[in-house]
Order: sequence, then structure tokens, then C-alpha cells
Amino acid sequence: MLRTILIILTLLLGSTSAMAASLFNTEVVLDDTDTATEQAAKEAAFVDVLVRTSGQSTVGENPVVQKALPTVDQYITQLGYGDNDGQRTLQLGFDDGKIRTLLTQAQATYWGSPRPEVLFWLVADDANSRNVVWEQSGSPLINELKEEGERRGLPVLMPVGDFDDVIAVSIPDLWGGFAEPIAKASARYNPVGVAVVKVHNNRISWQLFPNTADMGNATPIEGRAAGAPEAAFATMVDEISDFYASRLAVNLGVADSASQALKVSGLDDAEDFFVVERTLKGLNSVAALRLESIDNGTATFRISLLASEDVFHNEMMTDRRLRRVEVLPEPVVAPAPAPTAPVMTESVDGVMIPVEAPMVVEPAAPVDTSIRYEWIG
Repeated sequence: MLRTILIILTLLLGSTSAMAASLFNTEVVLDDTDTATEQAAKEAAFVDVLVRTSGQSTVGENPVVQKALPTVDQYITQLGYGDNDGQRTLQLGFDDGKIRTLLTQAQATYWGSPRPEVLFWLVADDANSRNVVWEQSGSPLINELKEEGERRGLPVLMPVGDFDDVIAVSIPDLWGGFAEPIAKASARYNPVGVAVVKVHNNRISWQLFPNTADMGNATPIEGRAAGAPEAAFATMVDEISDFYASRLAVNLGVADSASQALKVSGLDDAEDFFVVERTLKGLNSVAALRLESIDNGTATFRISLLASEDVFHNEMMTDRRLRRVEVLPEPVVAPAPAPTAPVMTESVDGVMIPVEAPMVVEPAAPVDTSIRYEWIG
């Protein structure tokens, strides 16, 4: 019995680990060997991974992500070349820690693993008949759907089409979206959700039962998409993935632990402040900016950087209205000899004995590690 449990746990953990790894790995087709083309392929793959890990189909439009695209190489941990149906491909692996940091800086969400498995019942309707598309049928629709699932990191299950499946549910049950027989037929696959997809010419319609445990009571989510199956499936999988991510993804914000203080002095009026703020927000090296205080013409910001501090300084120096203020280290002073504690006396049974008074230790002054600039515009 113990051996069986260990085997099951190993399989489950292996599956979870494989899913986690697949979130950060991708493969894209290279049109040619031109350097610009390879850079474009890296950026496209980068966005794919960010969409997959954030659970947000529009994360590529985020301004912080847009700033990070030209520096995609710093996020890549593995790079290789492959072949897919005669087309040369670029195989990439991305650093999960840096991806999470970037999503934090972009104030996006993070959708980890394990993820909900969704069972898809496909019914193809042609001019003559309606047929269920089984896993073992060899239909190109199967590969197209699974590829879209991999793109979004959504585990796709397909009914195998054996005797049990065939007798468990009928085509009218599926076409009509009758929850009870669909739930019974799906139970053997133990999915989190069930989708019934009707394919007709160049359009599809679908119903998603997001929670199989409540199929008989909850109203299914419905959707439609037009176009070739590849495009229509992409739209459907995006909507289903976005739905689950909206409920399961973790909201991220700018992490203060990874941010730094920036002080800009010499701000004589509000106009100076707003010019400086716009300048900082426009820098490619700055992911996020938050004002902490303004006091006597000095604004203190909390900044989160996409690049190194050196890159930030190089960008700042291109604006002649800003001058860096070097913070000189405090001079090292030799420690003074420890003061001798005054001796007090205490009488014990008429005998006077010396007693040392407790020492008072002054706390060390905090070290100012902020970045400093002066506005001379």
C-alpha cells in the first residue's frame, strides 16, 4: 500500500514539476538567420511566456513589459535551435525568478501551478453528420487545441473514445449542453472543468462548466469565435484561461524590498517637480516610481529598476538638467577607548563591596544609501 502511495505521489509531483517548467520554456519559428529576426523571435517568445505566467492575455501591452523587451537576453537562461516540420526554430528557457520580478514591477498577476485541467468534448458538424472528435481519432483539431492549451499553460484533456465514452454520453446530449449526462461521462477523467465545443465550418460555439462538482446547478459560461479552427481555438482558450486566471492568479505589486530611494533636490516649484517626475517615468531602466515625500525642495521617490543602477545613471546623465550628487562615505574614526564604568559600593552585612554601574550604549546612526540627484534645469 505504501509503495502504491509513493508511486502516485511521484507521478503527481513529476507532473506538477513538468507543468511549472513548461511555463517558462517555449519554441518559436525563425524565418531566417538575420540578427534582427532572431531578436524579434526572442521578444515574441518573451511575451508568450509572460502571458502564460501572468494569466493575462494583454500583458504584452503593459508599459513596463514594453520597456523590458529590448533587454530580453537578461531573462533567458537556455537557448538552442531546433526543427519543426522543416522550419528552423529557436528554443528558449526563461528565468522564473526574473519573470516574477518583472511581473511584480509591472503590477501584473502571477499564475503558478498546478493549474486546472479542462476536459474538452469536441463535436464537429458538417453537411452530413455530427461526430465527436476523440483523442484517438487522429483529427488535426486535437493537435490545434492542445497547442493552444500549451501556449496559455492550460492543461487540455480529451476523451479517448473507448466503449465507456461512447455509451456514457450521446451526441444530442453534448450538442444540447445537458449537464447531467455530460458530468457523468466526464467523471472518469476527474477534470476541474468541462468544455463542450461545437465546430461548424469556420466558427465555433462553446460552453464551459468551470467546476464539475457544481455542473448541475451553475449556469455555464458561453462563447463564440469565428475563423479557421486554429484562430477560433486561440480565442476560446484565451477566454477560458483568462477566466481561471482571474480567480486563481496572485495579484502582484511593486516590491519595496527590491526598490531604492531616490532623492532629487533643487526643485523650486511644482513645475520642476512634474518635469522631473515625467523624466523619471520615461526612462527605460525605471519599472515603477512612487513619490514618498517633498520637503524643502527635495523630492524623495521610491524606484524599482529594470536594469542595473549603472544603466540608470547613464540614462539620467543624458539629461543635462540633472546632476548626480555623490554621497561621500562617512570618515572612519578610530573607536574611542571604552569608558570605565563608575564603581559604586554596596553594603552587605556591614562589608562594603565594589559594584560596576551598567553601561549605556548609544545606537549606531542609520546609513543613508539613497541615490541623489540635483535639478539644475
